[in-house]
Amino acid sequence: MLWDIGNKKSVQGVITGELLPLTNNDIVVNQNGIDFIVNIETDNMKIKHSPSVTMHDPFLSPYSPTVFINDIGLNHVCILNKFPIVVPHLLICAKDYIPQTSPLILSDFKAWLEGFSDSGVLGFFNSGAIAGSSQMHRHMQLIRTSLPLESAILNGQLPFKHELLLLDDLNPEHLYQQYLAVMDKMQLYTSSTVNGLTECLPYNILLTNRWMLIIPRTTSEGGTVKGHGVNFIGRFLVGSREQLQWLTNYGFMHFLTHCGVVNWLNSTIK
Repeated sequence: MLWDIGNKKSVQGVITGELLPLTNNDIVVNQNGIDFIVNIETDNMKIKHSPSVTMHDPFLSPYSPTVFINDIGLNHVCILNKFPIVVPHLLICAKDYIPQTSPLILSDFKAWLEGFSDSGVLGFFNSGAIAGSSQMHRHMQLIRTSLPLESAILNGQLPFKHELLLLDDLNPEHLYQQYLAVMDKMQLYTSSTVNGLTECLPYNILLTNRWMLIIPRTTSEGGTVKGHGVNFIGRFLVGSREQLQWLTNYGFMHFLTHCGVVNWLNSTIK
């Protein structure tokens, strides 16, 4: 149901100009046998970063009818991303402000999983600015996209540190317990608090109905290219043809490793 409503409202919102896509055509760049997807950002990125937008929390009610999809339980809401990277681009947001850098809780997973209606859905989560988040209010994201790096993920070929969890089903309680175990194992908790909640080190989550990937982060960019969670599935957003050329020369996997932590067992970096 979320996707049905999201599809209809996205078409209408793009036509009326109430939704402002950050991308248009996909550019496919083959590197080392992988078809990476790159988009050159539209002028809407300037609007997204304008003071009138950045000073406002878009995840607090009241919501525009254009972006509102549905409430999910008592504590979450599903809305459209006003600045989608793929159309439609769904967000699962906490109704009240919760820091994006605090640990996810069980109700977050329960709400997030409501958006996994089929095998083509990708969920991703950016824990804080270094992990690629532009909003510090708790939100998880959902798009439909091809997954260029899925084979490398499943075959243990990633050159950066990560934890891969294979899933038999999307059971929120089981997923949450696995998430907590990985957070402990990777030592992603800090001794600091934000709004009384534990603060985490930066990390990304990628989630499908088959697996979950958790990646620790060390920086938000390489060169002048910003690093976002969705990059770790092989999808990139650059600001210009020059940035695309730089990224191609630098190497897509090299960029991801730079933004994460080197896995020396799989890395070609010396």
